[in-house]
This record gives sequence, structure tokens and C-alpha cells, in this order.
Amino acid sequence: MSSESERLHKLLAQHGLGSRREVEKWMLAGRVMLNGKPAQPGDRYRDGDRVVLDGQDVTSRLKTTAGKASVLAYHKPQGQPVQPASAGEESSAEESVMERLPAVRGARWLVINTMQPGDSGLLMVTSDGRLADGLRRRAEQIPSAYVARVLVPEPEFDPETLPRMVQFNDQPVAFESIEPAGGEGTNRWFRVEAAHSHRRAAVRALFETHGLKVSRVIQVKFADIELPRELPRGKHKALTDQQVARLYEYAEMEQPVAAPPPRRAPRRAADRQRKKRAR
Repeated sequence: MSSESERLHKLLAQHGLGSRREVEKWMLAGRVMLNGKPAQPGDRYRDGDRVVLDGQDVTSRLKTTAGKASVLAYHKPQGQPVQPASAGEESSAEESVMERLPAVRGARWLVINTMQPGDSGLLMVTSDGRLADGLRRRAEQIPSAYVARVLVPEPEFDPETLPRMVQFNDQPVAFESIEPAGGEGTNRWFRVEAAHSHRRAAVRALFETHGLKVSRVIQVKFADIELPRELPRGKHKALTDQQVARLYEYAEMEQPVAAPPPRRAPRRAADRQRKKRAR
């Protein structure tokens, strides 16, 4: 479908101005204007329309072909807020994740795997709002892994004694594996593999429902992406083209292709002769 008849909220997301869900909320809040009137989630953008977001004309951005998406892996420290404080909120002493990331031209970073300030580990962000939405919708089909620091009753504690399923929010949540991952004495680390994402609290419940105290849960994997061991906390790393392509496969979406740069018109022979004479 061409941009002349594209749904406006989808087009804004495609150009990295927000996720589709975010844009729909902005529309309902009156923050998006289409031809001088408040836009609605079902409105379509057509050639010649004027679009304003939060008082800023963004029409020119919608007329360009959406480029290749960028995806970053960020090592989020515990306690760091993801978004900067909004007006009226008490600002954190620590810089937010978004304030630490590099600027992305013509778009903004959107979170793929939602994290709270108290969460830590692998945080994924992208410049493609459609990709962020697609991966969030398919969270139950995307594998993930976490490491948990647990206080065990004895150093020889065997994680095989734990069941691979726990009741969480009145629903059964299954885990693929629980493996030792280091530690000393009764303070032990365990790597927990799951066939789904957004279950950090369920990882904690897996141990605590059996009387074990959990002090930390860190996400170390999302889809095929592992948190790089060499990536310091508070730093980011760009994903490779192959890794980004796999994320589109997980989202069951077609990956956008950047438009080729315009070809320069060949210089005429007369122009070349004039330049030679001028030298």
C-alpha cells in the first residue's frame, strides 16, 4: 500500500516517530493534527495532507522513504530510568537510558522489551516503530533468558529439584531450563531459559514460591540476541544486519529496504570542455 492511502498512525510509526500504540494514544489525547483537525486512529494519510505532532509539522518526514531500521542492545543498570522525567515528575539524579543513546536522524528510539527502573540487563531499542510493536505483540513466542541471584539453603543445592512451571498472575508459566551460572557458598546464580519474554517477575516467582530468596534478576537474552559479555553497564552496541533481519522474522514482518541514493546526472561533453578551458 502506498503512503497516499496509508493509515496515519502506521505511517508515523514506520518513520520512527512513535510506536503504533503510542501514536493512537497521542491521537486520542489530541496531540496529532491532520489538516488542522484532531486526527483519529482510523484516519488515512494522503498526498497533500499536513500532519502536526505536538505543534511541530512532521509532513516532510512522511514524504521520505523510511530507511533501514537501526536496533541497539543496551546494558541497562539497575535503578536507571528508561525515559527522562516528564513535566511535573520528580527527575532522577541518574541520566535516563534515552538520554544516554545517540541521536537517530528523523526518528527516535523505541523500546522493544519493556523494563522498569529496577530491572537490569539487555534492553533492546529500535528506530522502527512497527518492529517494536510487532515484537511486543509476539512476546509469548519470543525466547528469552535471565540470570537470577538466589540465596539457597546449602551450597550443594540442585536446581533440578525445582519444577519448570509456576503459577503467575493466575496463569501457568513454563520454563525450558534452570542451570547453575556461578556464585559462591549459598549465594548462587542460575540461568533460566524461557520460551517467552516479559516474564522477569515470573522468574522471581519460580524461586520464591519454593522458599528461596531472590536478590536480582537480569535479562541476558532476547530472541537470538545475547547480552554481550564485553558490553559495560550503561553502554550500547548496534546489532548487525543479520541480527536485525532475524528480529523482523520473529515479528513476522517484511524488513524495509532503504531507497537507493539518487543517481547523479552524467555531465555533458560541452560542460566538461568549458571546465577545461576555464582551468
